[in-house]
Amino acid sequence: MRVLYCVECGCCSELGIGWVAMRCDDPEPDVGDEPELALYCPPCAAAEFGYRPDVAERYVCAWEPLPSELADER
Repeated sequence: MRVLYCVECGCCSELGIGWVAMRCDDPEPDVGDEPELALYCPPCAAAEFGYRPDVAERYVCAWEPLPSELADER
């Protein structure tokens, strides 16, 4: 199972409905480099970029520990 995590608030989603991905690396990468993406939940995308505030208004964020946080507990 893949889970998306918001770079701003840390909430998560399995479906990503209404989520926004923004490229956050150098737009002219070296050949073969994969683009880096920053993922935003609807409320954070609306706050940061003004993207679809109507969707953000109805969206309920869910939080759970990030994979890196789970590794620290073991």
